[in-house]
Amino acid sequence: MSDVRLLEHWSAPDGAGAPLACLATSFTFDADFFTQDCLSRFLGLSTVSAEGDHISSVAAVLEEEDRLSEAQVTVLVDRSSPAEKRNLRWDLLPVAIPGGLLHAKVAVLLWERHCRIVIGSANLTPAGYRRQVELALALELGDGCQVPRQVCDDLIAELRRIVALAAGPEQTGPKARALRTLGLLADRVNRLDLPLHATGPMRLAVAPSRPGTSPLVRLADVWQGAQPLRATILSPFWDDGRPAASVAAVAQLLTGRPAERRELTLLVGIDPHRGTLQGPAALAEQPRARIASYTPRGDEPRRLHAKLILVESDDWVAAMVGSSNATTPGLGLHPRIGHHELNLWIGCPATGGDAKALRALAGTGTPVELDEQEWETVPDEDEPAGPQLPLGFVDCLIEPGAPARAVLTLDPSSLPATWEIRHPTGRAVLDSTRWHPGAVAAQTGVELPAGPLPAYVLVHWSEGGVPHQAALTANVADRTTLPPPAELAELPVEILLAALASTRPLPHALEQALRGQRDHAAAAALELDPLRRFDGSGLLLQRTRRHSLALWRLQERLGKPATGFDALHWRLHGAFGPVAIADALVAAPEQDTVAGERHFLLAELALTIRAVDWTATAAGLDQARVRELVAEAVEQLRQRRDNLGPAPAPALDAYVRDAMEATR
Repeated sequence: MSDVRLLEHWSAPDGAGAPLACLATSFTFDADFFTQDCLSRFLGLSTVSAEGDHISSVAAVLEEEDRLSEAQVTVLVDRSSPAEKRNLRWDLLPVAIPGGLLHAKVAVLLWERHCRIVIGSANLTPAGYRRQVELALALELGDGCQVPRQVCDDLIAELRRIVALAAGPEQTGPKARALRTLGLLADRVNRLDLPLHATGPMRLAVAPSRPGTSPLVRLADVWQGAQPLRATILSPFWDDGRPAASVAAVAQLLTGRPAERRELTLLVGIDPHRGTLQGPAALAEQPRARIASYTPRGDEPRRLHAKLILVESDDWVAAMVGSSNATTPGLGLHPRIGHHELNLWIGCPATGGDAKALRALAGTGTPVELDEQEWETVPDEDEPAGPQLPLGFVDCLIEPGAPARAVLTLDPSSLPATWEIRHPTGRAVLDSTRWHPGAVAAQTGVELPAGPLPAYVLVHWSEGGVPHQAALTANVADRTTLPPPAELAELPVEILLAALASTRPLPHALEQALRGQRDHAAAAALELDPLRRFDGSGLLLQRTRRHSLALWRLQERLGKPATGFDALHWRLHGAFGPVAIADALVAAPEQDTVAGERHFLLAELALTIRAVDWTATAAGLDQARVRELVAEAVEQLRQRRDNLGPAPAPALDAYVRDAMEATR
């Protein structure tokens, strides 16, 4: 065990290979923080340019789109978390927990040759990763890993349980993509040949919490030897009771002998600015419990948000780390009301470095002088704030197209009497007067206004005459239908081919080509000699030689092993795919090309597709669907050729026609 900054867990270890999939859970969520700090590390995004201008931002967009086409990313959040603008190439799944919250904080990070699972207390927010005291444990699943198989199976089963709570079908769409990620994780676990049980002195056990299921019962799976004598509870939030149910539940774990040696310590945080104790005053009146302050590491003032239960005997020590506060909902002590949490128990002998590291997590400070301290019960930031979206607004799926549509799933049994759904621009798309419900939840398709696809829609309703507003998160049913971002949609063909021809990584090559175009345009505007401004390299043969390297590198790009159909579709139809290049060719002004050049390059694009060994590229994928996807791209090239009309030379026209037929 070692101290690692939370954000470092999102970076790939050496030799991990390309990112494949990520599935994370959080209660509160900040989309910008997740994208810029977590996702960028997981995907291995580079800083394309230090200039920070429009050109560097275009290159950064390309890099992000390229990486997201190859990796599946899903974040599951509690339904109360506000929706925000984001890239629709990754999924944000709201989860509704009747009588509770999705409170688990887990991240599954899959690369080609490595897997990491992080379980902790931090939400995917700047506060969770930068401004609060948090605890997390990372399981590194790779060659030689000794994590017991049962631990992995239990984690996968609990994550499947959480995904099942999200809206939508399990066969298609974002929920199916999340389940595929868990399928990849299960396959990785199968290939690692993990031990069935612990092979060393350390014991591990997954400890979920939900109504009627307490994580405390899993202590027995990691305990060994004489019964526990001592327990320490660290929590930012507590039950306010005399006695507190959560404190009493931990106290019941102490069954060691002699009874007079049993000790229960409650660690409370001290507000770094006000100096008040973080908790209800009732903590001072818990039976047979002593109160001590939590001593954080370092000098930076941070508010306590970590959760820990430490249990000890003279021979053994065990710690539970995860998302459960010392509250009745957090520890699953009520049969019907509670949060969905995920924790991990670790047990080991009481001597040695591992035991020392577990005890150090508690950060036990000095006993609190109760008569001299002021208690402050602060609002739990892990509790929803503001109006909660009625459960009748079940789901929103975006269908890109012309026009784009939103498919809304509504449940009439849980809708308010009057309501209205609006596009983020404010335009109404559906309301209670235009919707005619049936007896059960049903889907309704509505047309969206032109413009960028929304990551959410706004719901307006009234309760008791009081108006409310909340956002309903949107996802895309089929990621292959997403168009390239506007920044990449209209790049000139010369820029596309110049970037492809470069030996540098494509985002850097695009930035270089765009800066070269800008500098060339500026120089041409200053050049007064018309003879010097004439480009003598415009002959078809010379220009074709210049573009041959671009076509060869396009073939390399198309032929890389693909992680899925999303990746294949992006390579064929994305910003640097043959279809996008064909569109740019057709759109190029005639004066910028020589006679027959566009026809010839369309034929070469088709032959480039033909030259790819698609069976090897798409190994493991449905080959019939692969052929269908490739045939669709070739057909679109043929349509672009038809739109140009016949080539100026009969021999060239015959060559283009034969190339299209050979490819088809």
